[in-house]
Amino acid sequence: MSLLDQMKVQAQQALELNNKTVTLSADVFAQRNAKLKEIFDYWHELSELIKVIQPDFPHTISLPNIGEMTGLKVLDTFSDSRHTLLNNQNFSDEIDHVSLHFTYKSPKCHAFTRELGYAALVKDVLWRYGISHTADDIKNDQARIVGVAFNIPWQIRGSIIVTALPGSKILNFALRNVGKLGEIDLDVPFDQVDRTFLDQLSQLLLGQENRFWKLVKF
Repeated sequence: MSLLDQMKVQAQQALELNNKTVTLSADVFAQRNAKLKEIFDYWHELSELIKVIQPDFPHTISLPNIGEMTGLKVLDTFSDSRHTLLNNQNFSDEIDHVSLHFTYKSPKCHAFTRELGYAALVKDVLWRYGISHTADDIKNDQARIVGVAFNIPWQIRGSIIVTALPGSKILNFALRNVGKLGEIDLDVPFDQVDRTFLDQLSQLLLGQENRFWKLVKF
C-alpha cells in the first residue's frame, strides 16, 4: 500500500472516531447536570454576599508598560446559567454552562500619553486582558499623529465559565483574570468539584490564602 493510501485509511479512521456520538448514561447525565446546578447556586449566593460586603482585593495588579493598581475591591458580581438550545425557541433540560462575573475595581485611573511606538505596547496589554479604556490620538501642527492619550479606569473584569464537555464527565473551567491577569483552562471531572473545590476557587478570586492550585495539581 502506498504512503498516500495508508494516510487515506488513517484519515478515514480519524474521521470515524471524531464523528462517533458519545453518550452518557441517564444517571451520569443527571449527576453532571446536578453538579452544574450546584455550582450555579453556590456562585449565586457568593455574588449576592459580595455585593453586600464589597470585599477588598488585597493584592497589587501590575499592568506591563502601564503601572500598578492597588486598593481594589471585588465588585459588580453576577452569576448566570444557560441551558442547551434545542431549536430557535426551546431549551433542553441540559445545562450547557454556568458562569460567574466580577470586577476588581477602584475609583482611580491611569492617565498618561505615550509616543506611537510605546502606545502600541500599551494597547496590546489592554486588549490582551480586556481592560476598558479610552485612547485619543494626539496630532501635531501638521495634523500628523504623534502620540496617544490614554485614560484607563482601575477596573479589571474577570470571569469563571464552566462548560460541560459533550458526552463527557469533564467540566471545563475557563478562568479569566482570576486573582491575577491572564487566562487559564482547567478540565476537571465533575465528581471532583465539591464544596471544598468551590471554596478554594472563590478564595483565589477574592485574593485570600488558598490551596486551589494544589487541589487541581496545576
